[in-house]
Parts: sequence; structure tokens; C-alpha cells
Amino acid sequence: MKESKCRVLICSLSLLLAFSAPALGQQKQEKSKQPVATLSEDQMKARAAAARRELLNQELFAAVDSEASGAVRKMLTRGADVNGRDRDGMTPLMHAALQGSSELIQLLLDKGAVVNLTDTFGVTALMQAAWAGHTEVLETLMTQGADVNLQSVLEVPRLKKAGVNALMGASMNGNLEVVRLLLAGDARLNQQDAQGQTALMHASQAGFSQIADLLLSKGANTEIKDQFGRTALTVATIYGHYDVVCLLVAAGADVYTKDIHNMKPIVYASALDRGEIYKYLQAAMARRPSSTQAAGFRRSP
Repeated sequence: MKESKCRVLICSLSLLLAFSAPALGQQKQEKSKQPVATLSEDQMKARAAAARRELLNQELFAAVDSEASGAVRKMLTRGADVNGRDRDGMTPLMHAALQGSSELIQLLLDKGAVVNLTDTFGVTALMQAAWAGHTEVLETLMTQGADVNLQSVLEVPRLKKAGVNALMGASMNGNLEVVRLLLAGDARLNQQDAQGQTALMHASQAGFSQIADLLLSKGANTEIKDQFGRTALTVATIYGHYDVVCLLVAAGADVYTKDIHNMKPIVYASALDRGEIYKYLQAAMARRPSSTQAAGFRRSP
């Protein structure tokens, strides 16, 4: 009985395949008969032109990186895009700013380079020049209307920070003359990055006492706090920069300030074995009554 059922089932399947095979074959034939989409002559020309321009743009970037001004002129004359982008969104002007080539900067600007374009991370040519310490390039860009207060959008790999402006980057890199130029160009002293840190905090963390002193002389706010509730004094104490601590206290920084962990600078000095800083803060606290402490967490407008 079971064997007869199996024979019936096999026969049914065979018939089904036999009838469906021609239908499948017909579907394949119908598909093969459909016309293949072809590009028009204009579309083919447009694609070829785009490919040529892309090649020219690549050669332009190579020429800028090699600081070959003659080759740069040649590529631009042949149709390379002066505001073209590389894979990180950088323009030839940004590459020239990073290289520190004043000649190329002026050439690209004369050919129509847009000064305030940003790359994938929100970095401008001026930021590149400022962070690399290229003062001459920085001055040229500033005279051409570069915005000194723009901030990066994403975390910048070179600085490992987001929301950084030219002044912050120059302060953390120790570029004193760049900081001086930016301040003369109305850079905002108390802008904060994505973590709430200011240029003064960055200089304090890195231990650049001359930059910290310059920023303080221009009115940098000592009591702005970052996302952890730390002021520049707390940061300088944690990183063990005695000279910066002295400058900040002399400028009136609150020695009783507390972070989000309710920790004062002197507590960090003790815990991290910053003996010299501990003694200095202890003396400063003895001279100042605790009623002078700042009124809690605040950020600059």
C-alpha cells in the first residue's frame, strides 16, 4: 500500500515539473528579449568628462602636497576643481594650509578657493594652519575672511577632540604666536569644545604656562567648568603643572572649587602626590576664606 502511494506521488511530481519547465523557459526568453538600457551619447560624454576631472583633481592634490606651484597652475588651467574634495572632505586649500605653503595658499585663493569650507570633521583651512603653527598662512587666511571661531563637528583624529576651534587647538599644541594672532583677530576666549573645555583648560592641561598667561591677560574666565565640573585650576593640578597653577591662583582662580565628584584641587594634589602644588594650594587657601568660592557649576554664554 505504501509503495503504491509513493509511486503516485512521484508521478505527480514528474507531471508538475514537465508542465512547469516550458513556462520557466518562456519566462527566461521573455526576460532576455527585454531591451538593455544603453547610455546616450551625451551621458557617455558626461561620464568621460567626470572621470577626467576626477583624475585632474587627484593630480592637483598630489601637486599641492609636493608644493609644486607650477603643476598646481597647470592642473587648474586644465580644469581641476580648486574646491574639489579628497576622501576626508579636504580641499586643496586645506592641504596647502597643513603644508604651510603661503605661495600655494595665495595661488589657490586667487583661483577661487573658498576660505571657510569644512572637511568631514568640520575642520577649516585656518584650523589646519593654526594647529600646525603656520603663522604666515594663518595671517593670509584671516585677511581673506577666514572665520577664527568656527568649531569642528566630529572628533578630530589629530587632536582626539570634538568641537575644537583654532584657538583651542593652538593652545593645546603650544603655538604661542598663533594664539597671539588669533586673539588679535577677535577669537572668542571662552568658547567650549564638546567636553566643555576652553583654550585656557587646554593650555593648563598641556602645561603651556606662557599661553595660559596670555589667555589670562586677555580676560579668560578661570571658573568655567567642563563636563566633569573641572576648572582650569583643577585640570592643571591633576596634570601636575605647578607654574600654571601659580598663574591661575594669582589670577583669582577659586581654590575651593569642586568637580562633579565633590573634589577640590587640593584633594587631587594630595591623592596624586603633587607635593609642591599641594603646599602652594594649602597656603592659598589659608590666605583666602572659603566664602570667596565660586557659586557652583557654570558655563560661558
